[in-house]
Amino acid sequence: MFSLRSIFFRPKKSDYPLARFFYADLELRRITNDLDSFDGNKEPQRCQKLIEKLRKTQQRVMEVLWTIVRTCVLEETRASRQYRDKFPEELRGDHMSGPLWFGAECLAAGSSVLNHESESDELRPLARHITKVMESVRTKLREQCLRDVACYPEELVDTLRWFDYNWAEFEFSYVSRMCPVKSTEELYQQHITTILFSETTAEALKERVITEEQMSSYDPVLMLAIPRLSILCGLEQEDGLLDLNKDASCLPVYFRPHVTSLIEIKHSLSNLTPEEVTVLKQCLASSLDPLQTETETDNETETDIETEEDIETETDTQTPSQRRDVLQCLYLSVSSIADQMITNHAKDLRQMLHHTFKMNQPFELSEDVIMVAKTDEIRQITSTCIEPSTSEEITAESRHHVLGPDSCGEDGNIPQIRQEPPTWVPDSEASRCSSCDDTFTLLKRKHHCRYCGQIFCQSCTAKSAVLNFTKTKSPVRVCDGCYDQYTSLVAATSSTTTTTQGEPSSSAHSSVSTS
Repeated sequence: MFSLRSIFFRPKKSDYPLARFFYADLELRRITNDLDSFDGNKEPQRCQKLIEKLRKTQQRVMEVLWTIVRTCVLEETRASRQYRDKFPEELRGDHMSGPLWFGAECLAAGSSVLNHESESDELRPLARHITKVMESVRTKLREQCLRDVACYPEELVDTLRWFDYNWAEFEFSYVSRMCPVKSTEELYQQHITTILFSETTAEALKERVITEEQMSSYDPVLMLAIPRLSILCGLEQEDGLLDLNKDASCLPVYFRPHVTSLIEIKHSLSNLTPEEVTVLKQCLASSLDPLQTETETDNETETDIETEEDIETETDTQTPSQRRDVLQCLYLSVSSIADQMITNHAKDLRQMLHHTFKMNQPFELSEDVIMVAKTDEIRQITSTCIEPSTSEEITAESRHHVLGPDSCGEDGNIPQIRQEPPTWVPDSEASRCSSCDDTFTLLKRKHHCRYCGQIFCQSCTAKSAVLNFTKTKSPVRVCDGCYDQYTSLVAATSSTTTTTQGEPSSSAHSSVSTS
């Protein structure tokens, strides 16, 4: 009966999720029938090809299915997916739904996962249950496809919500048994070390020990430099992550085997001048031996070093050669600890560095915006204005936020592009995002907009722009509001400059004012 209805009432191919599901499911049923129609032992090659097609089609069906779930099931009523934080990064997300479905059908049919026979036996009842749930959901979706692909009845929504909870239970049970899953403590250790890496990277960028170009190009040198610099950064922070006054069990697991070496390093760091610390950081960031670097302390006189609060220390009696030897010992000690971390915790380090790059690297702009922002007119502009009554009209309040208090003309109505960097709001003064008002947490970190200086979450500063007052010409992080206003000003200013090219400056100003 259903086959007859599917002939006369099948939906037209369209972008509706239900219509896409109907034809993806139709292809899946066709492949399943082909697999059931012959003996796989006699035609192994054909069987293998069909199985590969089956897995691809299952993934396609699941992708459409999750689109339908996101469309008609409220997010707050769905099953929580927080357990995915404990999964290996490559297993997070809905892209694993197809392989999990295939695994469930294999387990339900009596197969076992290689080297996981006992876990397979434990999962088999749950696998049989989820395959029945899947078949029930597919049937209801097919029936709705024959009625109206643009409508989601309440009964169907309840069925999809029921499926979502069952699938979450199966996904957690399957992955946690078949793959190594981090404990809560291990996950916390990785998160706080990632924060240390990110803070170190931000500080190194600020001090110009590393460059934005290196971050943008994923310079392999940074894979060594960031762990090394993080050791210095952690030791410099009082009551920070590498506070050696605490018990060793309070340190991240990656640093615990090196407590004795860290104590010696911290003692040696306390005897260095700020200039020598900077030289050490530069050497660690570039993998350059300090003996090959001529420090600035070679030519320092006693008068240069002395201040009102100076006291006689061990550094007063050491020669420049001895100072370089101290730097080299520190360089080798820090590098040794970082290199052992990379060797012993390679997978964790890759994940932490991946998140560090993600948190500190600006997103790329579209080519047309970069072309506009890099024109000579924009780089050298000092007082060019745009007509405030255009479609991109900027209110006085938004001008003060986006362009700064000094960005208006004498009449207060003509906005200009900011020419000087803003004053950043201190981190201690912001507990919520200035845009979405979300509270900052261990994972939802603070980010400054480079144009207005306010503090936002990462999702509200996901855009970047090439600002005319930055020393580098690479895109930097800006908030959504500044991005929209800045690019509008850039485009409008560029068009104004083009139309007035070759005319006297007075007539150009007159044409703008009277248009």
